[in-house]
Amino acid sequence: MKTLPRLLVLLFSAAGGLTYSQTAPTAAPNTPATFWKASVTAETNQDYASAIQQLTGFQQAGGDPFLFNLRAGWLCYLAHDYKNAGDRYNEAARLQPSAITPLLGLLNVAQARADATEIRKAVEAVLRVDPINYTAQMAGATLQFKAQNYRESLSYYRRVLHYYPDDLAALSGEAWSLYHQGQANLATADFQILLSVDPDYPEARQGLDLAQGKTTAQLTENP
Repeated sequence: MKTLPRLLVLLFSAAGGLTYSQTAPTAAPNTPATFWKASVTAETNQDYASAIQQLTGFQQAGGDPFLFNLRAGWLCYLAHDYKNAGDRYNEAARLQPSAITPLLGLLNVAQARADATEIRKAVEAVLRVDPINYTAQMAGATLQFKAQNYRESLSYYRRVLHYYPDDLAALSGEAWSLYHQGQANLATADFQILLSVDPDYPEARQGLDLAQGKTTAQLTENP
């Protein structure tokens, strides 16, 4: 039996919320590709502990450190081990500072934790590397909308719509952001576009009624 390297013991310690076997996987031939494929198969079966164990074999067989950390972050995220997921994504980001994927992984972790401060940091980190990243822009918009910072959320939604004018989620966000700033006429136009495409679009009919003054109810939830 082999003992896991110190890195993996730290990575998947019981303190992180999950306990994994400390016996390294065996496979023949012992190539990185063999372990990687086995890890993917285990993930497909939602056996994340086994997927992580096989990934250990990938690392021990000389697999790429960036790919190891990136995939370890993903598997820990799927297993709801958010602390270790964050640690692995941070290490992947350190190894490849220009890579977007680990930064988006950190955004996923922050959103799973519903940590507004970390979401903001993750959004800013992604946008520093990729200023027009769709996922980060929408996450920033949602964060600001939930905080009732409607001017800021509108700015995010409009940046998305500049590049994706067909995005209905961003159009809905723009409409609600406008409505909450008292710009009922502009909000009405957006809600009408939404309903012309999808008469059942979530809350668009209610938004149109609000914007046209047909009801005094207020909505503050995420658009």
